Amino acid sequence: MSRTKFNLSQLRSLHSGQARFSARKGPAFAFDIDGVLKQGENVLPRAKEALQILIGKNHLNKSYPFLLVTNGGGSLESARAKKLTKELGVEISEQQIVQSHTIFRALADKYGDKPVLVIGGAHDACRKVAEVYGFQQPYIPADVIAWDNSIWPFVRLSEKEQGYVKKDVDFSKVNFAAVLVFHDTRDWGRDIQLATDLLRSKDGVFGTAKDPLDPSQWTPDKQLPIYFSNPDLLWGNEFSQPRFGQGAFQESMAAVFKFTTGYELQRTTGGKPSKATYDYTSRLLYSLAHPGGDYDGRVYMVGDNPRSDIAGANAFGWESILVRTGVFRGKDTDAEHKPTVVKDDVLDGVLWALRREGEQGF
Repeated sequence: MSRTKFNLSQLRSLHSGQARFSARKGPAFAFDIDGVLKQGENVLPRAKEALQILIGKNHLNKSYPFLLVTNGGGSLESARAKKLTKELGVEISEQQIVQSHTIFRALADKYGDKPVLVIGGAHDACRKVAEVYGFQQPYIPADVIAWDNSIWPFVRLSEKEQGYVKKDVDFSKVNFAAVLVFHDTRDWGRDIQLATDLLRSKDGVFGTAKDPLDPSQWTPDKQLPIYFSNPDLLWGNEFSQPRFGQGAFQESMAAVFKFTTGYELQRTTGGKPSKATYDYTSRLLYSLAHPGGDYDGRVYMVGDNPRSDIAGANAFGWESILVRTGVFRGKDTDAEHKPTVVKDDVLDGVLWALRREGEQGF
């Protein structure tokens, strides 16, 4: 697997503004969303209380820096912030949201003027996100189906899809520069087929193929780049058991690629637990706490997924609080990646961290 680094220099100036929090030392918090603050569309019972404490509605009248870092996505950070503000009952700004594909903004420097295949999300939502990020030629799978339905003959475009697809594009003459998996796909079979078609193609053109008997055409540097926004094999929603996420889709694609070519899929993955996502989240969190950069305190990552939330926080040197309201439902000793502490829910985790930091009366 390739380990191409994201160039985060562009991201440093994306979010700026005045500090919203009174504390300049003490704990700061990073929360996962699904399985920590929400389960699917439902807000978890004590999530609102935890956030109320952090915005200063406590006996000390003291607020603590926090942001939300999720391997979810599929919409602009501004839209997600507006929705969460309404759901959680506290103001969440765009500057407090890091989604799995947020770091894809940095790729616009390299691919902004080139055709890219954008996979995932509902309808054409991720195309719209890509355009705002600076990609000038983002195409989605429905565009390709509209060009030639035989490329995936098992579906016909709906009337709604017909309304937003880019028609009259001859993809036999388009050289794709990369595949970007922005969010969870709604059609695994279709998207594995189309992405694999491009990965095996000559010069990123649909309908072409490299010579399977010529090893020189299959060296890692000759493969079309593919970027996944997160590696989550599982995620938690309202159902009693975890659901497959983008990581399962990624591993399925890698298996199909290996089976059909004999070669390992070269790929770059962002989101938690990648260092790129934690680097960016850390910069953003400290800028929110105090723009001068002199905030002094430990960061507590509150998550439900040991492989992403806890592994990433531990590797980055943060404290980690694992809660039992999402992917993880086990005993304290069951976690694959050992957290600083295991708590039943987000409120228990926040109160434990505040007490540990010597904040009086919690």
